[in-house]
Amino acid sequence: MKKLLLVSLLIVALLLVANIASANGGPHGDYTATTDACAGCHRAHTAQGGKLLVASSSYNLCVSCHGSTATGANTNVEDGKFVSGRGGNEGTLTTNNVDLLGGGFATYKGVAVTSTHNPTGTETGAWGAGGLRGVTGTIDALDCASCHDPHGSGNYRLLKTTINGKGVAVTQSDEGAAKDYGTENWASDQSNVCGACHDPYQHASNYPGDPTFTHPVDQTTGYTPSFTDGAGTTVTVPLAGANDNFLVCQTCHLPHGTSVSMSGYAASAGPAGDSALLRENNRGVCQACHKK
Repeated sequence: MKKLLLVSLLIVALLLVANIASANGGPHGDYTATTDACAGCHRAHTAQGGKLLVASSSYNLCVSCHGSTATGANTNVEDGKFVSGRGGNEGTLTTNNVDLLGGGFATYKGVAVTSTHNPTGTETGAWGAGGLRGVTGTIDALDCASCHDPHGSGNYRLLKTTINGKGVAVTQSDEGAAKDYGTENWASDQSNVCGACHDPYQHASNYPGDPTFTHPVDQTTGYTPSFTDGAGTTVTVPLAGANDNFLVCQTCHLPHGTSVSMSGYAASAGPAGDSALLRENNRGVCQACHKK
């Protein structure tokens, strides 16, 4: 009996280690006492950027592996593409050249982005950060490390456990499994990442002190989120959760950047001409569910 218990505990321990490694991914986290990973990003006496970085900024450091011409990671976040064979530990999870779920910082689906979270340390405001929807509030200048922890995290996609001073817990949903990056598979708690800076948009229409109304989020829905556009193309938007029936912020918005366009009424629905990180042209994500 004791032997069986010991074997069971060993299996559990191995599974836990595998999950942590999966969450951290590649050179991020799970360091040993003699790891070489530190020297991959830092120099003690000849650093080119703050925090002893080998590059001039955290963004430049990240895209040295994750950029369009880099070779250190299969995830090209500048163009929002998975490029197999470049490095990293994601090679068995997906096919080559599929679109990343988060969008791109420079282009997406081959088109220049029309709105993006600026990761270069220059963006200092966020809609809703001031406590009201439709009003911008000051936040710390954004870079990749504002949302992701380069030293490892148990959260999905190395997302930090604290963003903008708020605790964030996000369930692993596809790391370490045979999932395709082109298959939407958001966890049902993914909106917590967005809510760390855009808090009023994650809450109900009677948010304290806010007279405006907002679309519900973080709830189960019975809609089938797809439609056929004028060109005969099937347009889909993703739902979250184990049953793919849960509405999260990422159902409608891409976290990194989008290349869609806005015209006519859609161009004036928010900031002039702003595509608001939405997934489809002319705010077509509405039609995906409501089918009017």
